[in-house]
Amino acid sequence: MLALLSRFEIAVTIGVLGAIALVRIARSLAPRRELLVYGVGLGITAVAYVVFGLQRGAPASHLGLELVGAGLYGVAAVLGTMRWPALLAFGWTAHVAWDLFFHYASCPAFAPAWYPWFCVGFDLFLGGYIAGLARQHVSAIERTVHSAAADAER
Repeated sequence: MLALLSRFEIAVTIGVLGAIALVRIARSLAPRRELLVYGVGLGITAVAYVVFGLQRGAPASHLGLELVGAGLYGVAAVLGTMRWPALLAFGWTAHVAWDLFFHYASCPAFAPAWYPWFCVGFDLFLGGYIAGLARQHVSAIERTVHSAAADAER
């Protein structure tokens, strides 16, 4: 069956499997620690392009853009982990656009050709999963507020 898949399809599939493995590991931790794992992962994912650029001789202008991206995703990782899980989900999902439009479609390839496609599978799966967690978080807060309001009325 693998012979029927392109190398990009294989990279996406491995990305999804990697995200599933990370979720299984992170879910074994306390909920706050689970988000921390995803936040650290987003930071590492963004910095990976800086490392690839340094290793493969990217010009300073390209490295500067990579550092801006790493900074933006780093902010999403920190704020998403600490306060707004939906921002963490957005960061992972938006990273796919960074992978495909900035790296795959428009720039010289300083990252391995398979890496953006691996990220498509990994990032989209993780972004969707974290969005579900964020929705559960909002629902839990709403239940607490409604419960407190009902208690106050009594």
